[in-house]
Amino acid sequence: MKKVILLLFAFLSVYSVHAQYTETMKPKGLTKNLVKDFGVKSNKSDLNQSQSVQDAVDALANLGGGNLVIPKGEYLFGDVYLKSNIHILVEEGTILRPYWPEGTKASLFNFTSKFSAKNPSAYIENVSIRGLKGRFVVDYSNRIRKKGEGCRAIIISMVKNFLVQDMDVKDNFSTYCGMVISPIKAHKKFTVEDTKSWEVSRATRGTVRDCRHFNASPGYGLVQIHGADGVHFENLYSLGGVTLRLETGANNPHVGVFNITGKNIYNENGRSALMMGPHSAKNGKVVVDGIVSKSSTYAVNIGQAGVKHDAPDQTPGHFSNDSKVTNIHAIFGKNAQVKNQSIHFVPEEYYNDLKLWPDNKFLTGPSISAVNNHAETYSVTVENVTMEGFTYNNDKKILTAENSPAGDRWKVWAKWKSDFLDDAHRTQNAAVVVEYEIPTSTDLQLK
Repeated sequence: MKKVILLLFAFLSVYSVHAQYTETMKPKGLTKNLVKDFGVKSNKSDLNQSQSVQDAVDALANLGGGNLVIPKGEYLFGDVYLKSNIHILVEEGTILRPYWPEGTKASLFNFTSKFSAKNPSAYIENVSIRGLKGRFVVDYSNRIRKKGEGCRAIIISMVKNFLVQDMDVKDNFSTYCGMVISPIKAHKKFTVEDTKSWEVSRATRGTVRDCRHFNASPGYGLVQIHGADGVHFENLYSLGGVTLRLETGANNPHVGVFNITGKNIYNENGRSALMMGPHSAKNGKVVVDGIVSKSSTYAVNIGQAGVKHDAPDQTPGHFSNDSKVTNIHAIFGKNAQVKNQSIHFVPEEYYNDLKLWPDNKFLTGPSISAVNNHAETYSVTVENVTMEGFTYNNDKKILTAENSPAGDRWKVWAKWKSDFLDDAHRTQNAAVVVEYEIPTSTDLQLK
């Protein structure tokens, strides 16, 4: 127990700059062990212990909250709801597998209050999950992507003052991001006016730090934010997909992000480190500093509004015009996840390198540029952009509608398929299970 307390003190002293989360964990406070105190069994990877883990959280909450240590081992559980003042401390090397029945959508933890029609504004506060001595793993890499299925490590909604730290997600290009920060679906029936008096209407005051995602789907990534206020993201890495996805596309009147900050966002072999896509949401200020991509389509992708046909608000969205993205570096490579509608950006020299994914929407191919900025209804300041290893587009560090290639993208796509598409130009990504080990560190990120 003394070791645990010393480690908890270390957490309080190391991280303070930029954090929107205010530390409420008490190192000498009530601390319970999931195995010793609540009888949950370790290294039973085929035993669903969801109810036992939920019971442990509830019991600790009934005592006023405290620290719940998950000792090193392998566990299977899912859909566990945190309660206020609960801090989950996961020992280094622990593997958490979400309980995910065939044909369903799953999650491991929910940082939110369960919706109640009697108290729709209910929320939880002062919660966290973090590693002890190092990183822990959420592993659902043993599944093949199927229609109607999907998994998220953590869902974050009606919560104030939260922290997610030291988590690795081991994926196999599945549907959904490792984390989603989003309004509750049940709140769709409430107008924005209805919720103005609520203390919390979306995830508020939080920090997501030192997290990584491996083999992320090109349509998803590490974390997607549909609705949040005052959340900071730092030292995030994704192999594939988008690392920090500010695409506020949920069809919910309470979408929108405000007072978002980011620092040191990395992406490798993916689409981009940062994506901004407002759809119809009227978003606030976003400031991100320090972005690196290696063999990704872009480092930063800033999109136009793209209003969905069934969105509650049918007017184009935006981000605040004082939003800013600075210190961006893109390293060229040929393992990017390139969307088929961007094929006209790819120089013909690389056509033979392209490989089509089973979904027929994405290709493995070359990096295109550092920044793609096609915003029309808003402007984002982009500063200090550098590129490394690019043969093309060195004079176009920021691609816009004005300097993008001319021509019909779909004609280019059809011609590439006609001229090149055969078995050698296909990949089985997401269609087969591939065993792999998570590295202790990556080229783009410190340990």
